[in-house]
Amino acid sequence: MNADVKSAYSGEIFDLWDTYEKVVVKDFMFHAALGEEVERALRERFEGRAFSLLDLGCGDAHVFAPILRRIPPASYKGIDLSDTALALAAENLKSLPCPVQLAHSDMLSALSDGVSYDVLHSSFVLHHLSTEDKAEFFRRASRALAPGGLLLLVDTMREEDETRDDYLRHYFAWIEKDWTGLSRAEKDAIFDHVSTSDYPEPLSLLEQQARAAGLKRLPGDVPHRWHHLMRFERA
Repeated sequence: MNADVKSAYSGEIFDLWDTYEKVVVKDFMFHAALGEEVERALRERFEGRAFSLLDLGCGDAHVFAPILRRIPPASYKGIDLSDTALALAAENLKSLPCPVQLAHSDMLSALSDGVSYDVLHSSFVLHHLSTEDKAEFFRRASRALAPGGLLLLVDTMREEDETRDDYLRHYFAWIEKDWTGLSRAEKDAIFDHVSTSDYPEPLSLLEQQARAAGLKRLPGDVPHRWHHLMRFERA
């Protein structure tokens, strides 16, 4: 992984914990609606079946933990580069009725341990990687996905006609207008984080990379402004 990108993906947003918590609790990035779609996808594929799950960039698991309590996996492994996030995840996941493993790792390394999983889940992490590393992510995810498995990818994506500069301008204007309840300092901190760490791609490019890696995109993309859920299985 590119060192600069790995640094950007190190979870430094958790150093601004109060701000991050407000973003999630106030549902500015549509975590609730996207979480409902993730749960629906899990139920459609695995209701009544045992499944193993690797959560790539699990963060604090605040949004995902209640979903997994309703449709629990047979085993859960979560990885993240933020020790703060992992400590919070341990607390949020302790009531799951299955073995829980948490590890300090980046997503590309976690996909290279030779273990296969029925579900690979990643939420708002992939956009931190370079374009080349995103392609590598899909290649490694394809190898790590068990037959009949599912890759659930929640992330920000540029519109097809948006450059990154256009995306940043539009996204920041939306934050300025609609993310009420945040102070000037909090918004400025978010602007700084996004401008230095976020490299979203158009949905079509991600689909192309996934297809080249042997993954088939399933119907049912769920867009909420620039925020999407994409589902993949092995072709």
